Amino acid sequence: MVSPQPTDPHLRIAHSLLEEIAMRDFSKRQRSVLDLLLRLSWGCGKKAWMYDSYADFEAVGVYRNVVSEELQYLETNQVIKWFPEYRIVMFNKHFDDWTIARKKKASSEHMKRLVNSSLQNIEVINVLLSTLLQNIVPNNETLSPSIKNMTDDNEKYDGDNSSNPCGSKDEEGSKESLLNKSFKISSSTNEIHTGIGINDTVLEEELELNEIELAFKRVEEKMIAKTGRMYYLKGDEPKNIHTFLLSGGTMDMLISAIDEAFEQYQPRYPNDKITSVNYCLSFAWKKLERGRAIGNGKDAQPMPARIHPQPRKRRNNVVPISDKLPEGVQRQRELEEAGAFQTKGKSIAEDPELAKMLASLNGRKAAGK
Repeated sequence: MVSPQPTDPHLRIAHSLLEEIAMRDFSKRQRSVLDLLLRLSWGCGKKAWMYDSYADFEAVGVYRNVVSEELQYLETNQVIKWFPEYRIVMFNKHFDDWTIARKKKASSEHMKRLVNSSLQNIEVINVLLSTLLQNIVPNNETLSPSIKNMTDDNEKYDGDNSSNPCGSKDEEGSKESLLNKSFKISSSTNEIHTGIGINDTVLEEELELNEIELAFKRVEEKMIAKTGRMYYLKGDEPKNIHTFLLSGGTMDMLISAIDEAFEQYQPRYPNDKITSVNYCLSFAWKKLERGRAIGNGKDAQPMPARIHPQPRKRRNNVVPISDKLPEGVQRQRELEEAGAFQTKGKSIAEDPELAKMLASLNGRKAAGK
């Protein structure tokens, strides 16, 4: 069975550089390229690696047809130095030159707190792990080979053998036994009893996230479940969610609105999908307004009946709809009803011009016969 040991050949890399690589927003392929580069350059005692062809990158699952694109991207962002004419790649350890952004929520301060916390309970974890591995089966000889190897390795390997494993400046403490010392540290964690068993509750994780961060996490998890892909809040989405919650909205209302938005969404073209939680927030605001309207309706008093009809007012310079006819048509109807247009017409004989024209027509008609 494979059992790596700290005495085996290994890659030495500064903790600060390793933390920065973990916090930067590299893609899966880019991270594979960097891991291969570090293994074949620094891991072989060299500053750079000379590859034979792009097919060499397939050793870590990166297809040869995308190697050039990934190397060019990493060089553009000053993560590596690439000399394609000589097939040489070198890793740039000066991470302050890198232009690739950090991952969302990545924080150096958070990382420092985790390192300090891990340094404080080194002995607690070592003693606890050793006890748990030995208590899986009462008789150590009946353990499976894998578990037995883990127990033996734990006795051989106590973390980093250096005097300063995580970059701490604390000096080595007293020589008292690890078991007694670990019980003294239990004041900052849950109490560890002397009779540790496999079913005993030893440690509990305490969430440091406040309610808003928990709300953000729930929304991200819901969007991941609905979209089927990774989703992180971006842009003004956290601000809009915060505003909704401060305005009286609840997380249940927001989660229900996301479900409703995806159920009612109608794509306008192929592959048209919901890509932002802001679209779902519009449904959440409608739910909040409906809830307020229902609440206000229960407490509202009936409106008093109007004694006199109030004149309708214009809104935004728009004439309200009325059943009356236009003034011109109504005026004409009034004149017709008054008899203003009931005058008798004149005969042709009474009009000299018409009589002359009639005589002329009759003369032409007679001449034509």
